[in-house]
Amino acid sequence: MVKTVYLEEKLEIPDGVQVTADENHQVTVKGPNGLISKDFSHVRGIKIVVEGNSIIFSTNFPKRGTLALTKTLYNIIKNLIIGVQTNYIYSCKVCYSHFPFNAEIKKKNKEIHFVNFLGERAPRVTNYLDNVSVEIQGDDVILTGPDKETLGQTAANMKKSCRIRKKDHRVFQDGVYLYKKQLGDKVLWQIK
Repeated sequence: MVKTVYLEEKLEIPDGVQVTADENHQVTVKGPNGLISKDFSHVRGIKIVVEGNSIIFSTNFPKRGTLALTKTLYNIIKNLIIGVQTNYIYSCKVCYSHFPFNAEIKKKNKEIHFVNFLGERAPRVTNYLDNVSVEIQGDDVILTGPDKETLGQTAANMKKSCRIRKKDHRVFQDGVYLYKKQLGDKVLWQIK
């Protein structure tokens, strides 16, 4: 098997975006849509350096796992750079068959309440994360923000809060489901 002695990946930083990385692998990306900080202190053996208008990922004698981790870091930071230029939009649908329920936003506590879910008196409650703005349009819950990870986690938290227990999942399919991912006006993924 051929060994790789040195690996170096370069990611260009576009105009209007500032990226900083310190020695503890704290990466900060700042752009027109906001500021995002990520902690990559768990990463060992990979150097992240900002030089001029590019980010350089480098490692010596990488094994297969280190090669994969380098590409993962590259793609995460690339998504952050894209996100601070153009917001990601995740659309979730409130689905019900018998008991109509709706969503309410409590901005003071950063909570989303699902009222009358399966006829329950107490609302189901979930939190939404920082850098996520939530909007309700009819039966849709629209999540907007620069970070794909926080949007996906917020959508997963909503789905999890409306999980149905001790009933047949083939019959009781009520819940909140993600059905579309967008980057600005461009549709990245959609259920048809």
